[in-house]
Amino acid sequence: MSSLPVNPAELLAAMAAGDQRALDSLYRAWSSRVRVFVRLQLAGSCLDAHAIADEVTVDVFHDVWRAPMRYDGRVAFGTWLLTLARNKAISQLRRHGQRVARETTIDDTDSDAADAAALAAAQYDPGPMALQETLQQRHAVLRCLQRLRNPLQRESLTLWALDDLSVADIAQIQQAPQGTIKTRLFHGRSNLRQCMERWFAQGGGRHD
Repeated sequence: MSSLPVNPAELLAAMAAGDQRALDSLYRAWSSRVRVFVRLQLAGSCLDAHAIADEVTVDVFHDVWRAPMRYDGRVAFGTWLLTLARNKAISQLRRHGQRVARETTIDDTDSDAADAAALAAAQYDPGPMALQETLQQRHAVLRCLQRLRNPLQRESLTLWALDDLSVADIAQIQQAPQGTIKTRLFHGRSNLRQCMERWFAQGGGRHD
């Protein structure tokens, strides 16, 4: 049996021809990213984020299976897929009577290269010697992202740090000017850094 392609566009073409294995491959490659993204979308909403994220993730891939050629290649596949997930998460919030919070004014705090290094580390699989440190760092990032009060900052940071999307890609997903995205990332990094500093000062969440 020949191996399936790993390129999303090729997998979508195979799905359009009815290849169930292509859907399985796409799901294995992307479902975890979609699920984490949706969970963070629902943080602070008083909803069961885990259950709804699972539901939204299945729903996203069901839609892709039904109409795989909706993806036209004008944006990166990940940008398109997470846009679908974002829209479904917002629909869930509205369905349960929640509202997406507006931008709030936060004092400017300069960031440094340590912010980018700490967040970027969460994207990669660590080597054996760095495993424990990287897992602790990943946990700190996720916990602090969940605690950010501003949902648009949280979403921007999630897309930038955990999904490695560019400012242009994030602007496409959030339907906002790139300057607005840069502002959200600036303030979000500052708040995230402060949270992580407190988290590690408390012994990596032992007293959390």
